[in-house]
Amino acid sequence: MVNPDDDWAARLAAAGWRLDAGMTHAGQGSRNRRLRWPGCYLELLWVHDHVEARQNQLRLDRRADWERTGASPFGIGLRGRLSEAERVDYRRYDGLPMPVWVHRDNEDAPERPFVFVLELDEHRPPTVGNPGTLQALRHTGPASARLPGYRGAGLSHSTGPHRLEVVLDAGSPLEVTAELALSVC
Repeated sequence: MVNPDDDWAARLAAAGWRLDAGMTHAGQGSRNRRLRWPGCYLELLWVHDHVEARQNQLRLDRRADWERTGASPFGIGLRGRLSEAERVDYRRYDGLPMPVWVHRDNEDAPERPFVFVLELDEHRPPTVGNPGTLQALRHTGPASARLPGYRGAGLSHSTGPHRLEVVLDAGSPLEVTAELALSVC
């Protein structure tokens, strides 16, 4: 979650990172812009309609107000299909064109990152001119994300104030916000 009034978009552009135009999420009260790489993207998300966000079962308004609510401002979205055993920890969300499974921690332990699985096979978003590939995510916060089995970049966790470091193999390192950094290995 980012504050739309902060200078993160200008900072990214000045460092050579390309954001897409983003989109509004109807019914969720949120809007985004994304940094895209082959097979993945970093979504910078904010609440633009607080009433709509409060009325939606995802309650992204709580995550947007993370400094007050204690909810994690970070989320991890995966593509694929959960096994029946893994689905026990998830609730189906029907607010999008495809099935989405949201980890129960969204309600039960919001201090953990928001974890969701888009029930999609091998969907690859187009790349928008950003160098490198995702190598790792380094998360700091009061509690780690509880993820299903997945293939992809490693995620490490340490206890502390909310922060996420996105590690790439090329590009310009940048402190995007006080809580979000792009680094290069």
